[in-house]
Amino acid sequence: MLAACWLASPAQAQENAAPPAKPIISVLLPLQLDSLFEYDRYRFGSNIPRFALPYLEFYNGVQLAVDSLRKEGLPVHINIVDSRELGSMQVALSNPLVRQSKLLIGVAANVNELRQMAEFAKAKRIPLLSATLPNDGGIKYNNLLYVLNPTMRTQCEALYGYVQAQHSRDNVILLTRKGTIEGYLKNWLETAAAKSTKPVRWKTSLLTDTFSLQQLMPLLDSTRQNVLIGASMDLHFASRLAQQAAGVKRYKCTVVGMPNWDELSLNKPEFKGLELVFGTAFLSSSGNLDLYTRLSKHYSQLQNSKPSDMVLRGYETTLRYARAIVLADSAQLPVLFNSRNYRVFNDFNFQPMTEDPESQVHYFENRKVNFLKLVDGHLKGVY
Repeated sequence: MLAACWLASPAQAQENAAPPAKPIISVLLPLQLDSLFEYDRYRFGSNIPRFALPYLEFYNGVQLAVDSLRKEGLPVHINIVDSRELGSMQVALSNPLVRQSKLLIGVAANVNELRQMAEFAKAKRIPLLSATLPNDGGIKYNNLLYVLNPTMRTQCEALYGYVQAQHSRDNVILLTRKGTIEGYLKNWLETAAAKSTKPVRWKTSLLTDTFSLQQLMPLLDSTRQNVLIGASMDLHFASRLAQQAAGVKRYKCTVVGMPNWDELSLNKPEFKGLELVFGTAFLSSSGNLDLYTRLSKHYSQLQNSKPSDMVLRGYETTLRYARAIVLADSAQLPVLFNSRNYRVFNDFNFQPMTEDPESQVHYFENRKVNFLKLVDGHLKGVY
């Protein structure tokens, strides 16, 4: 029943015609209704499959934003489209309201989907906000593309800046494993260090997936703070490093991880005492506690659970940029997208990405990265 209620509204949103006087914002979501339903029968009983859950949560956030916009009396039509309708992005992009939109909010599941959205946006001269994918898709010369979730290159550059500012005199150790992604992460961190006028000195170690505490101990310094940078997106590696670092009782250790390390369940006993830092562009309760509290209470009444990060992302993205599109002159898009006048939880810093300052803009990317410090899973600082 929960899944059916969640999924009933997107199809209706496509069928209802928007009043011509209202600006249209289209949200392109891979809801995959064709996979979830067989004719009118929901295929997964009382469960929601893992592949669909993040997008359904984002959709819930969009619906919360629609409620807020309605209460504010803002004249805007939010058009929600299943970008996997009939298995084709092109079907979604042929939606008449999508073609009339003043803004596209795209939730791409992969690079190919982002490229298709970006090509359409460029051809139709409609700004596209890529809301979730931390990847630029190799897209060039498209000044209508706005990448909200910083790319991993940007995350690594920001991580180096954090370590340089907070731990330049500490014992810094760069730890990684074999893997293609790990190679990129290590290279981006080392490139950031090479560009620095005061590079951080660090040791580097390549670990196996079954590394032990004994392999870490020779790298540690009992007289200084030890900073262990985990250059991997692999959560099994992340969990092992966090667990081993928590087991080092005689040394002071801080683990600095990748953005997806927020998925670790740090309240487990094996992580007790762990100090973990990771970067994110998105704050919730620490970004606007009053709003987060009200929203959480309302969401709990509707869904009997706390809003996830994807719910908050859908809410913030839709509410913030619907306000901006309705209330401001969209001719100054970079300024408009950064303006604090429409802030919900976060500050964003979209900057033009180019080969060099004199080159044509490839796209705009949010370069604002916050670093959260958690101790025993509890937030202890934002940097």
